[in-house]
Amino acid sequence: MILHECGHLAAAAALGVRVKRVGIQWNKGFFTVRERGSVHQNLLIALAGPFVNLLLIAVEPWFPLFSLANVCCVLANMLPIAGSDGFRVAECWRHIREGEVAN
Repeated sequence: MILHECGHLAAAAALGVRVKRVGIQWNKGFFTVRERGSVHQNLLIALAGPFVNLLLIAVEPWFPLFSLANVCCVLANMLPIAGSDGFRVAECWRHIREGEVAN
């Protein structure tokens, strides 16, 4: 999960979105608090964490259990449940489709 969150942090930094705080809570796990970006920036930042997990699946020949854990992480994170990456992606996609791309 740390590498997953680092994906979000790296994407935010690359896109020029300032991260205000990184933390861990018992009911949220790892989390980041950042400035509000554009819809396109938010979409890319939300996809960055699961993308890191997809990259980590490539180590499957050497660590099959680690790869399975990353598959589960991608699937769980991409569900459109409030607070998840999947929910953020769905919200950004809805805004883009409706033409609401300016913040």
